Amino acid sequence: MSVSHYAIRGLALLCGLVALAVATVRSYANHKSSSGLTAEQYRLLRDSQHRIWSLEDEAIPGLHHNFLTLSSGLQIHYVATGGQQTATKSLVIFLHGFPDSWYIYKRFLESTALKATGAQLVAIDLPGCGGSDDLRRYGPDEMLNAVGEAIVQLKARYLTGGDRSSSCTILSHDWGGFVSYRIAAETVGLVDRVVAINIGYMPVMRSNSRLAIEESRIYFAIWTRSYMKVNLAFSAWQSIAPLATQLLMSSYVFMFNLPHLVLTMIPSTTMAYLLDWCHREGHHRRGAASKTGQLFEALLAESRASSFGPSSAEFTTREHDNKTYSPSVVKRAKTSPPGDWLQRIRLYREELASGKWNLATTLQQYRPAPEMDEETFKCPVTAIFGLQDVAINPRLALDGIERYFPRPADVATGGGGHEKQVTSTASGAGASHIVRLKDCGHWSLLEPIGSGVVEKTLLWLLSTQRGTVSKGSLEHALASDELAQHVTIETYE
Repeated sequence: MSVSHYAIRGLALLCGLVALAVATVRSYANHKSSSGLTAEQYRLLRDSQHRIWSLEDEAIPGLHHNFLTLSSGLQIHYVATGGQQTATKSLVIFLHGFPDSWYIYKRFLESTALKATGAQLVAIDLPGCGGSDDLRRYGPDEMLNAVGEAIVQLKARYLTGGDRSSSCTILSHDWGGFVSYRIAAETVGLVDRVVAINIGYMPVMRSNSRLAIEESRIYFAIWTRSYMKVNLAFSAWQSIAPLATQLLMSSYVFMFNLPHLVLTMIPSTTMAYLLDWCHREGHHRRGAASKTGQLFEALLAESRASSFGPSSAEFTTREHDNKTYSPSVVKRAKTSPPGDWLQRIRLYREELASGKWNLATTLQQYRPAPEMDEETFKCPVTAIFGLQDVAINPRLALDGIERYFPRPADVATGGGGHEKQVTSTASGAGASHIVRLKDCGHWSLLEPIGSGVVEKTLLWLLSTQRGTVSKGSLEHALASDELAQHVTIETYE
């Protein structure tokens, strides 16, 4: 290997160690993280865990706990609206990110407007998270094949069999977005649309990173021959700034990719601090400064319970088919902090976002034809992005993503294979979109503006799938006074 390769690895190691040192110091400086939960905080946490994870109680009216058993024996936990098995023509599957679970989508599962569409709403726990089993490895073959097979089973369970008008939409966030983007690009007919929130598509981010480096190099080379032209040096910095900013934003990723031996020595208070930051400044970004006392502590308890997963008390409960959480979920509950976070951060370590994916036998019917470009999406995509994201630079994530959107004539329909069909865009059903949210952060779907945009986008998509939309643009659907000034939309047909 080249000297530059070892130099880059050494720099990544240094960045990871620095990030670890900073997080550890902050965790001990922050007495709320380093001294553990108070008795009242623990009581609120236990109440929230029971409400979110008990399999017997319908603690959240209208929502039901269920399990899928994959061909490998892996058990996937999910929560669904409606009855236990209701045939419908529209299925929406929600995929969460790090460090979350199905509960991040509670407000959409409870939405009266979404349920009124007749669509079946399902939020699954990714493998290794919430109430789902652990994987042996968290690479593309393991994670993507597990999620892909889960989608196949959910479609068989809930969609009207054999009806060509049935549709399956994935709505995803963070790591769930990485998974859904890869499904959209590397399968045909498995899903009919992807809505991805605050996540980048790796081919786009790689391309933009290379372009930033090359443009900056050119400007810098010209400037070195004419030092008086300061504007060239400024242009060089402007070109590289998004990438430089992303490297700073990704400091936690460098930390998560430190050698395993180093990670095993991380104090539990450090991970507790990082999770607490996600909950306070992520989940409740708009409320961290304004909400205090019992109300805010109750909200934090919900976030903690969502991330930690079931406690030992929930393992004695069973759902309607007499199933319960598996031993691997029980094991995760006994770690500190609960959830086995050394295992959870393997999402960042095992090439899930960019490694080669070999489709399982159960998914071979969804393999794209050889002549199809492997990086272009095979179904319409709606990318929603809060521009105040603290983890992903919006320019790196969004600039040029439209080049990967499918042409309407290439949008696949039906139950897999290589079939193509011209999709009418009179109602915008085959269009792809980039939706920028000016005042939202990484967890934009939990903020008032972001959640409103996500819900109205879903309502519009479901109406186009039913053919009932009267005015066919997403722009019109989001044109309400309270949303319009915060949103910009680009539509590609």
